[in-house]
Amino acid sequence: MLSRPKLWQWPNVLSIDSALIAVTWQWIFAESVNISLPVSAYCVLGLSVWLTYMADRLFDTHQREVGELLSLRHQFAKNYAPTLWRIWAAALILSIILAFTGLTAGQLSRGILLLCVCLTYTFLNQFLSARFFPKEVLVALIFAAGAVVFIESPIPWGAFFCFAALCLLNCLSLGNKERAVDSALCVRSLSDYVSPRRLWAFIVIISIGVGIGILDSSSSLMWSIAVTLSLVSILMRCRRQIATETYRVFVDAAMFGGILPLLCTQALMASF
Repeated sequence: MLSRPKLWQWPNVLSIDSALIAVTWQWIFAESVNISLPVSAYCVLGLSVWLTYMADRLFDTHQREVGELLSLRHQFAKNYAPTLWRIWAAALILSIILAFTGLTAGQLSRGILLLCVCLTYTFLNQFLSARFFPKEVLVALIFAAGAVVFIESPIPWGAFFCFAALCLLNCLSLGNKERAVDSALCVRSLSDYVSPRRLWAFIVIISIGVGIGILDSSSSLMWSIAVTLSLVSILMRCRRQIATETYRVFVDAAMFGGILPLLCTQALMASF
């Protein structure tokens, strides 16, 4: 049995950090194309990410005993499942209300499409993961799509795919570190076949793509991806010295690093 989560672990245990990461990158992408999104767009995305992550955890733990669960987030979901499902239902209703009252017709239609993709992912993950399901790839693509789905302006697709690759690296890095957790859940995914050496090769590929993007445009968006990639890479280098639960919190926290170049750029522009 794992100990009670520490204060700094609660955002991860409650899936709040994932929602905040999505909203942060939504803002980064919106700023990069000089678009101001309504508050409702940020709320709908944050709630949608939380709903997806929490539903995944609740389904993962539904037919398992607490003793079979090796992670804090899964134990918490199991112990408080009835309460979490009630909160989940309330969050779903709130998300629907905000979507229909605060989004444009185009944003709403794209959001519904992404919702269908999320539901399909959840269904397939639950029914196929015992054999094999490349959940990391789909999570990365869905997460990246969520960051831009409400932006009604041309998106820098090079940056989008670099960000999607960064999300995939995040998922694979965590999955590689948490193989024991997935094994206890009888889950098989792409992380089972990706060694740390292959992860480093993947980092090199992403770095090349980001480097080309910086040389081509030198945008704050590409620098945001570069900074985040650097932070994740540093953590991967130290992964053996970091406990699994701590590593998850740190790697997810590193995803907030992308906000630094944008804030620095805005501070410099304000000073002139």
